[in-house]
This record gives sequence, C-alpha cells and structure tokens, in this order.
Amino acid sequence: METRNSRTKKVSRRMKPFEQITSKIDSELHNNLPRKWKKIGDIVILDLSNIKKEKENIAEIYAQVLNAKSIIQKNKISGELRKPEDTKILYGKETVTEISEYGIKYKLDLAEIMWSPGNTGWRSALSGPEKISEFYTFDKPKTIIDYFAGIGYFSIQMAKGYPEAEIIAIDKNPKSIEYLSLNAKNNAIENMEIINDDCRNIETKADVIHLGYIGNTIDFLEHAYSCLNDKGTVIFHEAYRNNWLGFKSRSDWGTVPEKFSKLMGTKRFTVEKFERVKFYGPSTSHIIARLKKD
Repeated sequence: METRNSRTKKVSRRMKPFEQITSKIDSELHNNLPRKWKKIGDIVILDLSNIKKEKENIAEIYAQVLNAKSIIQKNKISGELRKPEDTKILYGKETVTEISEYGIKYKLDLAEIMWSPGNTGWRSALSGPEKISEFYTFDKPKTIIDYFAGIGYFSIQMAKGYPEAEIIAIDKNPKSIEYLSLNAKNNAIENMEIINDDCRNIETKADVIHLGYIGNTIDFLEHAYSCLNDKGTVIFHEAYRNNWLGFKSRSDWGTVPEKFSKLMGTKRFTVEKFERVKFYGPSTSHIIARLKKD
C-alpha cells in the first residue's frame, strides 16, 4: 500500500533541482537566487553576489541538492594565463576536483585553473563525434605541439590518439604544468614531453601545432608558421563577433567566412575547415579552424 510519505518522496524526486532549492529557502530571496550554475566534477560555481544575508546557508543548500562538496563564487577569468580572480569558497573547503571525459581523467584546482564545460565535445579529439574527429585526423604525424596545453585539455587526447607521435605540451602557467604532469601520469601517457615556458621560445619543428587560446591567437601564427614542417597543420581557436564573420543565423555556420579566410591568407595559411564551438558572450562565438601551411 502506498503511504502519504512515499507519495511525497516520489513528488520530491520529480522536482527539478532549482525547485528543490527554492523549497528550502525563504520566498523573499527567490528572485535573487541563481537559476544557472556550472558543476565541474564535484564542485559547483555560481553567482550569489545578489544575496546579502544567509549566503553560507544558501550555498550549503545548493551543495546538498546538487551533490557538491564545495560551492565557489563565480569570478572572472583574466590575464595571459587565464587564471580565476580572487576565488571565494562559499561552502566546503576544497577547490581541487576531477573530471572524466571521453576516457580521460583530468584533475585540477579551480582556484588556480580555468575549465570550460562548453568545450566538452571539442576536447574529445579522435574519441569524439565525427565532426570533431575530422578536425583532429592527421596523416601519420611524427610531432604534435600544443602551444597552450593547460592541464592537458587537448594534448592528452592527442597523445592517446597518436601513440606513435611525439606530443610536446607547452604552458607558461606553473600550476597548469603541475596538473598536466599529474594528468599525463594518471592517464598512462608515455609519448609526451612537458615544457613550462612561453611557446614562442620553443622552436621545435612539428607536423601539427595546436593553438587552443582565446584572445589574441593570431599573434602566435607567425611563430607557428616558422615551426611547421611543409604543408603542416594548425588547429586554431579564437573568438570573433558574429557580424564580422558575416553570420546572421544558424544556417550560416556551414561555410568558411570570407573575411576569416582572407585574414588567414595574409598569414600564409589556407582554411580547410571551420566550425563554431560555442556561444562566447553577446553576439560573439568561439570558433575552431583547421589551417594548412601554404
């Protein structure tokens, strides 16, 4: 026989997370509660800046409902090293977490290092959907260099996908290098050299160079060109305004933008493939392009 308590529990399980959260918090505060958040591993990042009282108690409720060990106040990612600013823990004590994606485990400290959930599919390289694996399918490369390796976002997947190639992973951030070394070890990667330096100081020749950076990626193309072997490939990430790209609707995304193609031509590259990765702020998109050295 179904009891009233069992019916109540069933209703509770059907409630959406935000509904569960609001059911535990004074209704006067509901309008200021964040309806969106990012859960990275077992840590949640959200914005409680509009909450002036009971902030810690509210953070604890979010943690309970979302099954998180810590709640971190949303902050800015800034600077050349793309580091979080002034991390504030609202609930819990830890900022180190682990994410599993397409067969790879990544460990990182969210107080020191950024993680973009929106890049999930594109970090998959050869292990992902066909549209993505086509970008990362290379003809028997001997050397692949990742100029902005971070904690191994892309380089570990490429090392896994090309076990016969040498993968050189470079990053300026010592903390990123610390976790990159740990992640390479934890994922049994043996074909990777890790370098803590500015990529422009490294002149090693390569068949493929990965530029997984946002902000001024084009500034690194000249150095990449000089380090590429003949007919070498660059995987190029950047953010552009949609109107500059000439895109007005979703249907426009199936083509290579003329302005982008001409811009890459001035850098002596031909655009082989072009795709939108994700929304990147008002009227702006994170794009990826596969470039061939002329």
